[in-house]
Amino acid sequence: MWIVAGPNGAGKSSFAGDFLADLGHRNLVKLNADERTLELRKTFPDAPQDELNLKAAIEIDAEVAACIKSRVSFVVETVLSSAKYQDDLLAAKENGFNFGFVYVSLHPPELSPRRVSERVKKGGHAVDHDTAVKRHRKSHEQFSWFAPHADILMVFDNSVKDGDPVLVASRANGKALKYLRRGRNPSVDAALDTAFPPKPTISPPRLDRG
Repeated sequence: MWIVAGPNGAGKSSFAGDFLADLGHRNLVKLNADERTLELRKTFPDAPQDELNLKAAIEIDAEVAACIKSRVSFVVETVLSSAKYQDDLLAAKENGFNFGFVYVSLHPPELSPRRVSERVKKGGHAVDHDTAVKRHRKSHEQFSWFAPHADILMVFDNSVKDGDPVLVASRANGKALKYLRRGRNPSVDAALDTAFPPKPTISPPRLDRG
């Protein structure tokens, strides 16, 4: 089970496909609610957008559950602004899945709606300003829950326009977190500190001399 997540406008779609293919994961079932909504629009051209969004989300959620039940490897792309995939992940773990988690972030939060506006000019789907900023916060909060469960964790910052996403931190197979770019993205720093709180330093006992 792979989850590719991050705020609206972070560049998940354009980055994740090639990245996972480079890792050798070319035959994954790919699940994306935004892409499903576009497919539904072709079939239901006059349907309200909210109705199509809900229908797409329900279909993708059902397919995630079906993949887990059938033990089929898959990747789901999501903003991760809610806890809805927590139960799916726990079910996948119980069913023998490994969990790969790729997170692509932006900072500051206001950069998210700005990138969405640029995407809309190119024909992409819209998200209003306040919703995008709110989802940015919620997404990083959810990241803090999912990250410790990951067998493979890779966290990228994609704040620089027209640049390549930069690996900020990684972790594999329960080993210590490798923090490569602390300070580059404060949103990621805060989320990682919540996910992997630093262990308190224990001072040696003081020996009083008589």
